[in-house]
Amino acid sequence: MDEKPRLIAIDPADCRCTECIIGEYVPLREATDEQIALMLRGELRDHTSTPLRVSAQWGLYGSKLDEQHLVSVRVIAELWDGTDLTWDITHHLDVVPGQVVGPPRD
Repeated sequence: MDEKPRLIAIDPADCRCTECIIGEYVPLREATDEQIALMLRGELRDHTSTPLRVSAQWGLYGSKLDEQHLVSVRVIAELWDGTDLTWDITHHLDVVPGQVVGPPRD
């Protein structure tokens, strides 16, 4: 039985190169939330040639500006054809949603 190749890069949205076909690369349009998070962490190569926008939503506990919690993190790619692709990478980060973050406490 043939072993599936290890994913090493995300390619442009509509790529159908040999590496995409055999599974070493994945076209941006087919990338999963987890794969996008891995690319942003540098664990997968970025061959997309596409600007990405990262949007983070934070919430406050009461009115304390020093105690914020992560609500969501989305990545948006605006493709050449006017199509927007969006991934929710919130659950693929080192910060857990709802975890309080802020300045170090003494």
